[in-house]
Amino acid sequence: MIETQIRKAVSDDASAIAAIYNLHIEIGGSTFDTQLWTTVDVGKLIEKPMPNAWFVAEAEHQILGWAATRPHSQRHGYRYTCETAIYLHPNSTGCGVGDLLQQQIEKQCRQTGLHHAVAKIISDNHRSISFHQRHGYEIVGVQKEIGRMQNKWCDVTIMQRIFH
Repeated sequence: MIETQIRKAVSDDASAIAAIYNLHIEIGGSTFDTQLWTTVDVGKLIEKPMPNAWFVAEAEHQILGWAATRPHSQRHGYRYTCETAIYLHPNSTGCGVGDLLQQQIEKQCRQTGLHHAVAKIISDNHRSISFHQRHGYEIVGVQKEIGRMQNKWCDVTIMQRIFH
């Protein structure tokens, strides 16, 4: 297996991060976004202050995937809560890259004093739901028909992880 390094994302990673996310927009099933991300937009996201944090998984100078935390809400009472996201290049699934990124997210949350992580997953994405459950997330609810994609209503599963 190729050695994979997890590191903090830098502005030079913005185009690779955008390319991976844009693949998921085109494939469908893991985001409600329809507007492709640009390198400039991602560069701005990477530069945002905590609790925003961006990480990449890299092997042989190729970005295999990325993970991010962002504020759950701007309201002061939610300051210890983040929303998380992990996206992998389709060729990088099933080989442990997501696990490494999720471990980095957990480390980041603990180091920065975040107490609660939220993942919002399109309910048909059973693989992502199972992945999050393996990493200690629990399902706390389902928002029925909250989004519309490919001419059908979609549910979103809300998952949480508490860091003690």
